[in-house]
Amino acid sequence: MAFLPTVERLAPQQKNQFKLIVGAAVVLVVVLLVLLANPFVQVQSGYAGVLSNFGSVSSTPLYPGLHVAIPFYQTINQVSVQPQTVSSDETGSTHDLQLIDTSIAVTFHVDPEAAPDFYRDFRDFDTLGARVIAPAVSNDVKAVTANYDAQELVTKRDSVDAQIKELIIASLAPYHLTVEAVNVSNFAFSSAYTQAIEQKQVAQQQALQAQYTLQQTQISAQQQVVQAKAQADAAVETATGQANALLLTSQAQSKANLLIAQSLTPPLLQQKALDKWDGALPTYLSPGSPLPFIGSASLAGAAK
Repeated sequence: MAFLPTVERLAPQQKNQFKLIVGAAVVLVVVLLVLLANPFVQVQSGYAGVLSNFGSVSSTPLYPGLHVAIPFYQTINQVSVQPQTVSSDETGSTHDLQLIDTSIAVTFHVDPEAAPDFYRDFRDFDTLGARVIAPAVSNDVKAVTANYDAQELVTKRDSVDAQIKELIIASLAPYHLTVEAVNVSNFAFSSAYTQAIEQKQVAQQQALQAQYTLQQTQISAQQQVVQAKAQADAAVETATGQANALLLTSQAQSKANLLIAQSLTPPLLQQKALDKWDGALPTYLSPGSPLPFIGSASLAGAAK
C-alpha cells in the first residue's frame, strides 16, 4: 500500500512513463498469451477447414491456406476432400431364391462446400460409413439382385453392376458425396448351388460328347455305305466287263467254228485221213465192220 503514495508522489511526466510501461507490459502479456494459444491454423491441400465458434459450426468452409482463429473462442477442424473408400460385405437373394455373397467398395469424396455439413453430422468417415454408406449399399444390392436369377448375375454382370452403382449414387446424393467408383466383387453362391452348377456343366459336356460321338458314328457309317456302294458298283462293272469279254470271245469262237465246219468237206476229211494213214490194215475186224478207207484205196488205185 506504500507503493501507491509513491506513485502519487511521482511527477506527471513520470506518471505518463509509468502508464506506458504498464500498458506495454499488458500488451506484451496479451501477445504472449495469443502466441502461446497459437491462433494461426494452416489448412492443408486436399482438405477443407471447418470453423466453429464455441462449438457452433460455421456454414462457410475454409480453403487451403493460413487462417486465424480467436483463441478460446474459435477452433478450426480439417476435413479431407480426397477420395475415400468404404468396403462392406453383403448378402442377398436372387429372384429364384438363391443366396449370394459379394463385397462392395465405394470410392467417394466430400464436396468442399459440404465440408461443414459433413463435420456437423458425422465428424469422421468411420461414422459416415457406419451410419449411411453401409446401410445404403446393403439395401441397394438386395434391391438389384432380387430382380435377377442366379445365372443372370453372371451372364448380365455389366447390367447388374451399372444398376447397383446408379442406386448407390442416388442414395448418397443427399449427403453431398461425389461417388467416383463402385466396385462389385464376384458373386459367390452357396456350396449346394455351386455343386449343382458343376453337375449341370458336366452333364452338358457329356451330352455334347455323346452327340459328337453319335455324329462321328453316323459319319463313319455313311463313309462305309459309300465305300460299299463304290465296291459294289466296281464289282458290277467288273462282272459286266468280264461277261462282255466272254460274250465277245464266245461269239468269235462260234464264228471261227462255223467257218471251220463249213470248210471241212467229206473229200477234204477223207484226204486228211489218208494223209495220216500208215498203209497198214487192222489185223482183226469185228463182223460187219467195214474196211477202212476202201473207198479211198479204190480211189487211190484208180488214180494209179
